[in-house]
Amino acid sequence: MENIFDVLLMAGLLSASVARSATTYYVDGLGGKNSNAGTAPEAAWQDFSNINGHTLIAGERLLIKRGSVINQELNIEAHGTPEQWAEIGAYGEGARPLIRRNWDINDRCVLVHNPDYLHIRSLAVSHAGKGLTVVFTTPGHGGLVIEDCIAHHIEGLYRTDSSGLPEWRHFQPVKDEGPANHQGSAGIGIKGSGHDITVRDCEVFQNSWGFFINGNQVKLDRIYCHHNYAFNTSPHPALISVTNIVMQNCVFDAAGYHAHAGTMGIMLVAPVNLAIRNCTFRNQPDSGCYDEGGLDFEAHGENCVIENCTFQNNAGAAIEVLGLSRPQPKNVAIRHSRFIQNNWAQKLGPAEIFIWGLPKASSNVCCSTGAICDNGYVLLPGVKFFTNAAPNTTQWTVTNNTAYSSVKALDKAMPLNNPPVVSAGDDIIADRAGVRLRGKVTDDGRPTGKKLTVRWELLDGPGTVTFADAASAKCDATFSAPGDYLLRLVGDDGELWTSSMVTVHIVPRGVSVAKIWEFNKPLDKDGWTEADLGTQICTNYISTDKPKTSQKIGSISYPVHYVAGGYYIVALENAPHAHLLSADDLGVSLKRNKTVRLRLQNHTTATNMTLRFVTRDDEKWNDAKSKCFAVTPNDNGPRAYVVDMSALPGWSGKLRQLRLDLTGGQAATGTCRIDYIWIGDSKPGAP
Repeated sequence: MENIFDVLLMAGLLSASVARSATTYYVDGLGGKNSNAGTAPEAAWQDFSNINGHTLIAGERLLIKRGSVINQELNIEAHGTPEQWAEIGAYGEGARPLIRRNWDINDRCVLVHNPDYLHIRSLAVSHAGKGLTVVFTTPGHGGLVIEDCIAHHIEGLYRTDSSGLPEWRHFQPVKDEGPANHQGSAGIGIKGSGHDITVRDCEVFQNSWGFFINGNQVKLDRIYCHHNYAFNTSPHPALISVTNIVMQNCVFDAAGYHAHAGTMGIMLVAPVNLAIRNCTFRNQPDSGCYDEGGLDFEAHGENCVIENCTFQNNAGAAIEVLGLSRPQPKNVAIRHSRFIQNNWAQKLGPAEIFIWGLPKASSNVCCSTGAICDNGYVLLPGVKFFTNAAPNTTQWTVTNNTAYSSVKALDKAMPLNNPPVVSAGDDIIADRAGVRLRGKVTDDGRPTGKKLTVRWELLDGPGTVTFADAASAKCDATFSAPGDYLLRLVGDDGELWTSSMVTVHIVPRGVSVAKIWEFNKPLDKDGWTEADLGTQICTNYISTDKPKTSQKIGSISYPVHYVAGGYYIVALENAPHAHLLSADDLGVSLKRNKTVRLRLQNHTTATNMTLRFVTRDDEKWNDAKSKCFAVTPNDNGPRAYVVDMSALPGWSGKLRQLRLDLTGGQAATGTCRIDYIWIGDSKPGAP
């Protein structure tokens, strides 16, 4: 929406104070109307149609009602002042507003251009190719705070043509973010030449890049980046071309998963005057690719300090200093930190700290300098604390680092703060509105003088939730309507915090469940296997922006069939017989359990799926023991399907195996994401 005031402001013919007063705009995805004025809660707009293209001036606010779920990109600018910041945030009660898209590579949740003094708070963005993206395309802009925001299931691209999802191949990004557009595939992405940037108290999970940040005068505080298990696309969170940056009190737990070129807890490129303090890097998984450690100095940079940090249980090196074809960083200090049983997959070195080099590597590349001192470590067999593969061209001093025999001994000697341990409990199925939540939060009592706090919140669901005591890990909750609710439990020791999720399924009265597969543990298919997906390895070469050298970067995408983010994800390509098969000898009694309930997103061309089964008494697969059901093709999100098996004569005795055919025999292409499958019973008339 463009009005005459915005045009005059851009032309410099009016000052902000003369052009218009500071207005608060309201969006209510539940009860608003776009024909409303949009300037009061009772006259809120329904979506972003009337605000997109607008420039918020000093003191203006865009507030989105809590409980709103909006499937539309927010595209806006903001020019506040140091005295009067512009704001994008939430109002009302209930779940934070959610901008949830169609889980497609073309989707973006938020795009903000060239903001000055803008505060973004209390939003959630999800299920898109890009999440909350801020782009500084012209110099001189700054003053940005992103606070208490959540970004999840933002699964875009690492490199162009690197996706293992067939429908995402050959994607051409819209040229509205400047160069390297595909690199904005982050939960929170801040790109360009902005300054005075703060991101705090934010959570990012199941994203291709947890976050991707450029800029000057940057502060990252209390970010929880975890479980970003995206295959082919998830290298790591990244700080690139950042100057004068402090990152503190952050937790990186399985912060990246798989990319052909390698993946780490966080990647640093050209950082200048960087301090990383009191952060935890842990549990980086082994996906078979390179690196897979905690912290990666990829190339360039100077004057970097890593102190009071903990590196634990990463598949690769805790810290690696690469370079490859570009100069390594200089003047790096690694001190007063703990290194606990990293490099268990025997990657680079294998060592806790690894300096890359080759016999014929150029001294212009292998040129790093630094000091490693006053650290403590517990090593795994065969792993060294420090390995320098370029000792002749680099300069590193390693002094006063101490080995400990156990984690307990190290923790006693170096009592750095450990993040709270949070569990929201097992998923719950109930046919009543009231449910007892059985969360658990524990802590090490550090830091001294801080109090451990706990809080529940509704992240997503078809209705509202009332918590009897949201500040207690164990509490009663009441749900307003049947459906699937995602709840979030946070444990905060005043310095570090983590969270845990639990899904509560409120089903109609009389519904019971005998067997359920939730697919909540990353990489655990819970006994299921897949076959005949038809997907092949796709190899591409991407030209860089260096035409004089004709440099090309290889990109390989592998077939997708894994569990992550609460879904069993399989990609199909011209596959008429793709199917999933459960574990054998399930032993479920079929006498009363006549219903199979599935929740899935069918982002393929298939219009039908089929359930097949064998029992202990009849182990032969045939069409008589099958039930075909219609599904929505190219669906924008997960949908529940209930399949009544009671009319099938063979549905009796004890179930041996269950099979889900993902197509109706027609060659299908696309991606199917299964949220859950359960076998149970429904009273007559129950949906």
